[in-house]
Amino acid sequence: MSDAEDSLAREQLRGLQSLADLGAQFRGDEGLTQLLHRIAGRAKDVAKADFAAISVFGEGGHLDRFVHVGMPEDTARKIGAPPVGRGLLGALAEHDRAIRLADLALHHRFTGWPDGHPDMCAFLGVPIRAGGETIGSLYMTRMRGAEPFSDADEFAATVLGLQVALAVSTAISHERASRVQLLEERVSIGHDLHDGTIQSLYALALEWDAIGRREDASPDEFREMVRSSVAQVNDLIGDIRNYIQALERDVPETAPDLAQDLSHVVRRLVPEGIDVILNLNAPALHELMARQVEDLLFIAREAVSNAVRHGHPTKIAIDVRQTPGETAVTVQDNGEGFDQFNARRGLGMVTMQTRAERLGAGLVLMSLPGMGTTVRITLPRVSA
Repeated sequence: MSDAEDSLAREQLRGLQSLADLGAQFRGDEGLTQLLHRIAGRAKDVAKADFAAISVFGEGGHLDRFVHVGMPEDTARKIGAPPVGRGLLGALAEHDRAIRLADLALHHRFTGWPDGHPDMCAFLGVPIRAGGETIGSLYMTRMRGAEPFSDADEFAATVLGLQVALAVSTAISHERASRVQLLEERVSIGHDLHDGTIQSLYALALEWDAIGRREDASPDEFREMVRSSVAQVNDLIGDIRNYIQALERDVPETAPDLAQDLSHVVRRLVPEGIDVILNLNAPALHELMARQVEDLLFIAREAVSNAVRHGHPTKIAIDVRQTPGETAVTVQDNGEGFDQFNARRGLGMVTMQTRAERLGAGLVLMSLPGMGTTVRITLPRVSA
């Protein structure tokens, strides 16, 4: 055995020893995002990389989840949305072995950097495989001018990929099962509301309306009160129907993505003629759990829907940003506004408040007649 081979063997043995107890550190019973973040951090360490990331693949090799470490938040903020797997990062979905490159820019799948992206050079990609298929990948890079990854680096990262495969697969299964259960709960709630509450309220509205039409009924004041009550009940019926549609509408099979799904909300709810400003200034959204994203999306969607239906605005601004202490989502419009202290609290507002309380988040609504409406939710961040 040559000196070089002996040195490599010794380095690989040291790597195996340091990784020997690693499998117990990664469990599939924790949240998928938290698990991926810890694995990415470990990949950065074992490969001595400047940056590291981990992805989970969906159908067609698209990245369902992408979590990175090592990049400053202000840099990630300038870059914008995470990759979706069209270029080199998606190539690992088609491989069952590692890809190691001295200069990733020379690879035929390289598609270039967005503005503000660090000039990465050395690249090491390791597939994460379970059940005979690639379910995700580890990516490690070094800045231009640094040494390329070695055989020992590739060996250590490959071992890590093997050790975390079961945990990642289990966490994916748990998350998908939770989303199926959530869908079933939504459909059940919707059916219960439709079969019970709406029919009862509708019958009550008919009864009150009949009393109001009686020739020998009550004085004009009472008749007006009945008409007003009917209008209020009909409004409540409309709110509940909208809520049912929201419960049963377009639940994606993949994990929710706040950035992408907010864009979907805008396309679905905002008609032509209303200008929309969508500002996503939050590079660490991968910290959020799936249920947190669901609740934030519901609140944002309800705020946008209310603005369109009731405010008649010409502009709507949606802002998502993060500070070291919190994640904040703000929906603001320049519509008609309303007297928030005397307005009826509809089902949508009640549900928004309920979801905010479940998140442990603060929800603030500000509106004045003629001054538009602002809905802001602030969710405390948990340090990784």
